[in-house]
Order: sequence, then structure tokens, then C-alpha cells
Amino acid sequence: MIIQASKRILTVLLPLMLIAGCGNGNEEQSFSGQTDSDTIVLSSQSAGIITSVLVDEGTSVEKGDLLAEIDTERLELQRQQQAAQLDGIEARIQAALSQIDQAKEELSLSEETLAKTEKLLPQGGATQQRRDELATQVGVGRSKIRGLKANYDLLQAQKKELLAGMKLTNIAIRDSSISAPIDGVVLNRFHEAGELAATGTPLFELADLSSLTVKIYVPLAQLPALRIGSEVSIMVTGSEKRLTGKVEQIADESEFTPKTILTKETRETLVYEVKISVPNPGGLLKIGMPVDVYL
Repeated sequence: MIIQASKRILTVLLPLMLIAGCGNGNEEQSFSGQTDSDTIVLSSQSAGIITSVLVDEGTSVEKGDLLAEIDTERLELQRQQQAAQLDGIEARIQAALSQIDQAKEELSLSEETLAKTEKLLPQGGATQQRRDELATQVGVGRSKIRGLKANYDLLQAQKKELLAGMKLTNIAIRDSSISAPIDGVVLNRFHEAGELAATGTPLFELADLSSLTVKIYVPLAQLPALRIGSEVSIMVTGSEKRLTGKVEQIADESEFTPKTILTKETRETLVYEVKISVPNPGGLLKIGMPVDVYL
């Protein structure tokens, strides 16, 4: 399956900075935002009819859980055909090896006979014609072995190509079972059983809710107090329970005010996006919840 990382785009509430006391710079300040989560889209790498969809939207899943299956009948038949072809090539390879061994034995005999004939030739124990015939026989034998070895190499190349094809078939069969790559929640189910899934067809969108993110927008005056890794308190709107988050990212550029307008009056309206990660082991936070972040 193809896994494509994405980010849910959620509207973030504009910051409402609440400054308590007389504003001596050390008072707790709050900014409003919404929870967000990284998501992944699971897509099929195999084309076929979806035979089963095993989860609904909102279902919590664990890594490795089977989510859907795509029909593999054609792929199974293809694998059987490839297995039969492999058996045929293996048999031809064994036959080629036997032919090479036999040709080597015949060549060895011809070479021995030629060597004896050449020794007898000076004494008149053999004729030049016989010697030439044996030399020709040796040359033919060597040529035959070269041809048999070339055929053997070709069969080995065909076997290698077939094994690669079988590997791809096995991968396609494996990928026809769509499993969850992470612990998470099914946000969207894009297709139903009986529908045709082409290669690359999105099937599910999953979210990892073990850790959520919150984006807030901090004015320039408060920005120097923040650092990557700084801890902040987070409270869900309507709840008294506070969670602890960490600053994960601080934007390098401001928003909402044109960069060219940097007068003393407008400088204080510049805001910077701050991304905060919030562990969510108990599942208290849900995507899109309004929260207050306290700095």
C-alpha cells in the first residue's frame, strides 16, 4: 500500500491574549487554538475488486490490523503460471548441464585420440588425413561446448527474470491486504466492498492520536520568551484539567501584517505561528478541540 503523509487543515482561532494583573511581564498569558493531528492516507498498490472492508470511520486500530482486502484471484493464477514456467526452465537447465558434461567427455576423448595420432604420425603409424579429421573433430567439440554454455547462460538469465517477476507477484498479493501502519483512528473510509480499486486509489485516512499538535499565534513582544522545547500548559475549553505540551516549531516569518509595514504602531500586531506538541496517552484530546495554551 502507498502511504502518503498529510496534515489536516483546521481553522485555528485567532489568539486571545489574556494578561492578568498589572502587566509586569511575568504574568501567565493564554492563547487560543485547536488541536490537530498528523494523518496518513493508505492507498492500494494492487489493482482489483475490493473484497472486504473491515473497519468503519472512527474505529481505533493497532499497527498491523487488517483493514481491507483486494481480490487476488488473477494474481494467484499468475503465480501458478510462473511456478510452472520455473519448473520448465529448471528442467531445461538440468538438461543443458547434462549436455555440457557429455560434450566435455566427448571432447576429452577426441583430444586424447588426436594427441596419440600426432605422436604416431612421424613413424608412419597414422596418416595426415586421420590427424586432420581428429583435429576437425576437436574443433567441432569445442564449438559445441561454447554453444551449450551460451544456451545455459540464456536459461539462467530467463530464470533470473522469471524469479524477479514472481517476486513482484508475491509483493502484489501481499499488498492486496491493507493493514494499519500505525496505532490510530480511521478518519475516512473512501471505498466500499465490491468497488474497483486502481493502483494508487486512496482507501483510508488514519490519524495518530497518541500525540496531537496545537498551533497558536504569538505577538512579537511575547516571542522572545519562547524556545524550542519550552513547556507550556494546555487546557481544553470547558475543562479544568491541564496538560503539558512542548514547543515544537516557531515560525521564522510573521503573519497577518505585510512585511513592508514595520512602523512602531503596527509592529505590535505582528504574530508568529507556534506549533506545540501535546502527548495524548489517555485519549482526552480529539481533533478539532478548542484549547487554551498558557505561557
